Amino acid sequence: MNSEIKQSSARSIATLHGVFALTGVLHVVGGALLPSLASRFHLSDANSGLLFLLYFAGTSVGALLCRRNYARTMSVGFVGMAVACVAVAFSPRAVLEPLFFLLGIGVGVPMSAVTLFTGRTFPDRCAPLLTILNFSWSIGALAAPLIAARVLAHHDYRTAYKLFAAAAACAAVACAGVLRDGSEPVPLVETRDSDKALLLVLTFAFAAFLQVGIENTVATWLPTYALRTEERGLVLAAATSSFYWAGFLSSRGLSSLLLLRVKPMQILWVVLASGLFSALMLQFAPNVALRNLAMFLMGVSLAPTYPLVLSGFFARSQQTANSRWILFTAGFGGSVLPWIAGFVSSHTASIRTGMLVIPAGLLSMSLLVPAIGIGQKPHSRAK
Repeated sequence: MNSEIKQSSARSIATLHGVFALTGVLHVVGGALLPSLASRFHLSDANSGLLFLLYFAGTSVGALLCRRNYARTMSVGFVGMAVACVAVAFSPRAVLEPLFFLLGIGVGVPMSAVTLFTGRTFPDRCAPLLTILNFSWSIGALAAPLIAARVLAHHDYRTAYKLFAAAAACAAVACAGVLRDGSEPVPLVETRDSDKALLLVLTFAFAAFLQVGIENTVATWLPTYALRTEERGLVLAAATSSFYWAGFLSSRGLSSLLLLRVKPMQILWVVLASGLFSALMLQFAPNVALRNLAMFLMGVSLAPTYPLVLSGFFARSQQTANSRWILFTAGFGGSVLPWIAGFVSSHTASIRTGMLVIPAGLLSMSLLVPAIGIGQKPHSRAK
């Protein structure tokens, strides 16, 4: 019986890795396919920007649609993704905007449902599983431009979206055939404690808002920062940001193993401290070598933080479905903080000043750690 349970868990985890990587591909590939799409419809930068604004809004809405039956929700989400991809491939210009909004929902639903399913199904090892799942998502995100380049070498964006529609349909079948929803944990709190539950959601939502905002600020502005501080040209400036991504990916893989032996709370303190140190180092490093080292350390520090925040909520909350609000707020932070960094940089005429958003956000997250208390109150499971 135990071997059957282990085999079922192994199949479920393997399926989650595959489908989560696919959401990473779809989440990032739009940018790589944009030149082909813009050429086909003669889109201006403003038109293209609107498409992605609607897409990211759709992914946030998709998080709110995840409530209880996460395995079923994943399957339905991938079906919606397949339909949206086919529609984008054959759509006229007039319906492109609403289709990108629907595509965002189609990606956002399974992308959020994977996290929620993991938090409810594997509460005892949620932190390492979420970290390694995010590693698979990152591999998908990194593969997206390579896949797009391969397709665009001989075809256009329409062929790419047809292929992604087929992949999404396969993912829907895999989720329906392998994944099974468990029961929601029995709440231990009375209705009168709803204010405490709300405060818990707000605390973790703000932490996720800061974390994803910091990640997107680094990813968005690091090449520009390197260009203006190192004066080495566009190509080398873009290349130097690879130090950040090298640290990010290596940390996602290694931290999942470390979490099997070390308490999540201890790792969170360490990565926030090292992240703050590397952010300040990036600001004040006297030479290129130290700035590159700071970028690498920044990637190492930021990679496990978001999975740790999510796993902390799953350990404290009585209702997994409440975490959809955290995923929704995280996406909002991913848009707001990079904008703030750009606004500050523009009004102070200094990219260094704009990048102070990063250490400020990390310091704010450090102040939230005592309230987060990762891993202090585990779920009670239904019997």
